[in-house]
Amino acid sequence: MKIEIGESLALSYLKHVKECVIYQTNWKSSSRWKKCNEEKLATIFEKISGAETFRGILKKSKLDQFLKQAEIDALGIDQTGKIYAIDIAYHEEGLRYGSTEEAKARIMKKFVRSYLAVLRYFSSLSSFSDPSPEEERCEIIFASPKVIGERDESIHEYFNELIALLEPELKRDKVVFRYITNDEFKKVILDPTLKACKKNADTNELFLRSYKLLNLPYTEAKSTKKKAISSASSSL
Repeated sequence: MKIEIGESLALSYLKHVKECVIYQTNWKSSSRWKKCNEEKLATIFEKISGAETFRGILKKSKLDQFLKQAEIDALGIDQTGKIYAIDIAYHEEGLRYGSTEEAKARIMKKFVRSYLAVLRYFSSLSSFSDPSPEEERCEIIFASPKVIGERDESIHEYFNELIALLEPELKRDKVVFRYITNDEFKKVILDPTLKACKKNADTNELFLRSYKLLNLPYTEAKSTKKKAISSASSSL
């Protein structure tokens, strides 16, 4: 299976920074899995569908059809049972995803899909039965190292509107959404992952191996020609 460099970075971030003991790229559900919280999911889905601002991101999808298309770039679970779901987009010239309106819709759709998928398939984890009101059960992240100017601002505004719409549900379920781009991406994801990698001498993770390759102590090969000639002269 092809692994993108961004997905590999997300996996290394989950493993070494968030200390997830279970982690996977390109997570998808199985039709064999038990479904939980169907009434709760339907209520959230209908709430988003009924909101004028977000009606377009769901279009005419049904809940089951919407979740069958869910794929999370990197998913991890730490030792407390907290879940991390990351979608990451690395486009060298800056986040594409079509027009700004299309990009906004695609990103919010990722947040909603991941949120509903976690509620449907992971609610039996001990972290979801923890009565502590302060402990987050799940972080759902969209990350990109480069989102240019007004596009980033527009997406961020739309993101804040989604948070406001779902605030009661997110608070009840102890789920937090995070939109991480540009300088924050470097500060929150990239730099901590590179720092953590220094303590792991052996890894099969694509991103970290690439980083180590670039940082090998390369030295220019020294010619042995003169030494060979000198040795030959001294033997005469």
